[in-house]
Amino acid sequence: MNFPGNFKKIADTNIEMLASLVRQLTPEHWSGADTRQKRYEVHQDTQAIPLVFDEDFRHTNPTRLPPLELFAPAYHEVLAIIADFYEAPAEEAALWKSFGNGYFIRTQLVSLRSGGVIIPHQDKNFSLAHSHRVHVPVITNDQVLFKVGNETINMQEGEIIEINNRRMHSVENHGEESRVHLILDWVNPGDTCCCSAKTHPGIPCSPEECVETDRLKIPCNCFPEEQ
Repeated sequence: MNFPGNFKKIADTNIEMLASLVRQLTPEHWSGADTRQKRYEVHQDTQAIPLVFDEDFRHTNPTRLPPLELFAPAYHEVLAIIADFYEAPAEEAALWKSFGNGYFIRTQLVSLRSGGVIIPHQDKNFSLAHSHRVHVPVITNDQVLFKVGNETINMQEGEIIEINNRRMHSVENHGEESRVHLILDWVNPGDTCCCSAKTHPGIPCSPEECVETDRLKIPCNCFPEEQ
């Protein structure tokens, strides 16, 4: 989701219970899903455990996967904080009501190996570009550098931070252990996309309505290169 700035800190939370569960995972647990690595070359140094996820990257009707039952109690507070933060303002509530409340379309644990990198890229898939992408470091170190636009930060464990994933972003892990983030994608169903006024004024974004803008076939400011 595009917004003014590169990072938006939402809150801090206690992540100890989730971190304890993650530290008990074996290599076999991490090797069960490889959609990210196969589909996106930039994620070759990562491994993921999807909790709420669909391989077709749909924007509605997300699928809850078996690992969610184990991990959900440990990050319930995170879900509540994010949902409260993105709750529609009163003046927008009437518009959003017909499309339902906001929801998490994806949640997953993502590990970046020691010495690994996620090369600069922008999230141009329709659902990724129209979701609020939120990172929560679960296990990290002071040698993990997260860059969005022209700004680089070191996220701390328990911070809840949205990144502007339409801008160029990358990650480097120079630490001695894998970095693990809980990554969540939140959808506000009533959001309009940046080009809707040109292509379908007054109609909410959807993969069907926005296919031309999604594939960048018309000029717009959805994907700023550097700010």
